[in-house]
Amino acid sequence: MKFTRLCFYSGFVFVAISNCFATDFQHKQDCSNSEYKEKHPYKCASITAPLVSSATVLGGAIALISLSSNSSSAPQETSHYQPTLPTYNFVGGDIDSIHLANVAKSIEYTENLEQYNDIRLAYSIARGYTGKGTNIAILDAGLDSWHGQTVHDITSGPIAPDASIESYKIAYDMDFLPYEEIGKVIAQANDADIFNASWSVSMRATALKSRQQLERLTGETFVNELSNAAERDAIFVWAAGNDSNSQSSALSALPSVMPELQGHFVNVVAWDSEKKSLADYSNACGITKSWCITAPGTNISTGESIASGTSFATPIVSAAIAVIKEAFPYMKATEITNLLFETARDLGSPGIDEIYGHGMLDLERATRPVGAPLIPLDNGIVQELQPARVSGTIAHNIKKVAPKFAYFDKYGRAFDSELSNVISVQNQGIGFQRLRQDKDIIVAKTNHLEFGLQNSDILFGDSFLQNTDNELFGFMGIQNDFDIAGIKFFQRARISIGMPRTTENSIINDFSNIYMASVDVGASIGDLSFGVSIPDTIIGGTMDIRLPTGRTENGTILYNDYVINMLGTPAIEYTISYKSFTASFVDNPYGTDEFFIMSRAKISF
Repeated sequence: MKFTRLCFYSGFVFVAISNCFATDFQHKQDCSNSEYKEKHPYKCASITAPLVSSATVLGGAIALISLSSNSSSAPQETSHYQPTLPTYNFVGGDIDSIHLANVAKSIEYTENLEQYNDIRLAYSIARGYTGKGTNIAILDAGLDSWHGQTVHDITSGPIAPDASIESYKIAYDMDFLPYEEIGKVIAQANDADIFNASWSVSMRATALKSRQQLERLTGETFVNELSNAAERDAIFVWAAGNDSNSQSSALSALPSVMPELQGHFVNVVAWDSEKKSLADYSNACGITKSWCITAPGTNISTGESIASGTSFATPIVSAAIAVIKEAFPYMKATEITNLLFETARDLGSPGIDEIYGHGMLDLERATRPVGAPLIPLDNGIVQELQPARVSGTIAHNIKKVAPKFAYFDKYGRAFDSELSNVISVQNQGIGFQRLRQDKDIIVAKTNHLEFGLQNSDILFGDSFLQNTDNELFGFMGIQNDFDIAGIKFFQRARISIGMPRTTENSIINDFSNIYMASVDVGASIGDLSFGVSIPDTIIGGTMDIRLPTGRTENGTILYNDYVINMLGTPAIEYTISYKSFTASFVDNPYGTDEFFIMSRAKISF
């Protein structure tokens, strides 16, 4: 692959056999040009047109509508999904519609409204991602060339405006440096997380057969430095080329002969946002489909010019990777590229295909959880995060503390939430308890005192709040019965102690002893009786929980400890009975109040 004279053709490089013309693919700042004027109404204002036109406001509203629905007759794309968390200010959380609309109203966004809506950029901006802390190396013709400057401007645009971008000049006067020198430039950019290569060659991907062939064409230095960059966990983002071919450029097929680049390489084909199809000029993914993605590349505005080509789809993907790298700095390159591919919206034939590869880049999907939510415990166990049912006392006391935690997705990415969002109250079900008539185990008894064991589900918990030995309590009780004027009065009181234990599948680290009390008073006249009682209520004890709260940049999971005071507010039960019938109302401070009527009868045969 030796070049004599090379030409950037608004997004690709080819062997020059004639003069180069870019006028079909670019429009310099020129208000007499209708396309430029349409794209930049605020720069081409007249006396009769305000600087901030109604079109700008309307554009924001259109963006909001288009982000929430898809009425295109183009190749079918999957429907839009909202993230899973309840507030937009949390990472990956739901996006408030007003906040989203404000993002889509910005001048930078409306310059490429259709293109940015195609990749659902407004969501990642609304979530606060800017590419901060990431390094992008642009391998191009330098900032003193139109092509190099345009690629730089797109890379530094609204997708990742805070990414650190360095342009490396690998072509002078449209002549490329030898591959050996390009390899040295790659080595020089040793702090780059992402390499943007908006250039290609005329050789097809199918013509690249082996590593040895690649080394003969480019030299060992180029190949070795590509390998070394992958070893440093960098990602190469390469333009597929603009030959309208069913196969991408040979350079887009590098992972096929360099296995170490797999997971470190993304090939990019260009989408025409107006036609809703692969751009006429763009090569298809072809044999590179497994590491190929689609991004808008037609009529991309930088504010200074409008350009089309796979060269300009490529920096959109590079900037998107910077966003993911910023949001989840502990992710490895292979995880980032897999995430990018998995979250792409399918285009064309179902699944990965030779035209669009994995489909359209989607920054909404890429910045929200993927797969079943998981919760990592401090003992190394990771379990699926399913809503936990707990007794009303535990639920209330947890919600009072309002502990925050992080759950993880299939890629190990941490997303913020509150524990109260994933717990629900298991009602005490006093009516069922009465009907069940759980038998106490009486160990010792005197006239008014009794000692024994009783069952209670007051510490019930499942999922990540499960515990053991939570039903059996030792108790000491006192009871008195006496008559006054033919009315029988009764009173009962108990104090109980439980010693629940934790399990390895729970966020509960420890329990203190749990103390519980109950009181019953009432009276009866013949077959009619009345009663008021305070069912089992926790009067003392604590529960220690340990929650994951996030990850450090090196991937270490962070935990925070919380002490939950188990003291509960008592329920009050009012009962009236006549013969075998009982009606009862339970004023429950947690969960649902209960009203039940029951009857007991013996059937003899």
